[in-house]
Amino acid sequence: MLKKPSQGSEDPLFFGNRIEHEWLSTEEAARFLSISTNALRIMVHREQIKAYKLGRRLRFKMHDCRALFIKKGA
Repeated sequence: MLKKPSQGSEDPLFFGNRIEHEWLSTEEAARFLSISTNALRIMVHREQIKAYKLGRRLRFKMHDCRALFIKKGA
């Protein structure tokens, strides 16, 4: 018998999966945008994409990366 997946935050993996898919590392975001990590850092400096510092590391929202991907016409 198949177990019905739980919905919302009751599932302990739900929150973890959501975070994993919403935030990208510099390397993941660069790969998604088909650019180098250095080019991505330059874009952050030029304020072409929003970056968030979590500790010492930069993180990027998947939504922002998708919007930039569509904007650049790739």
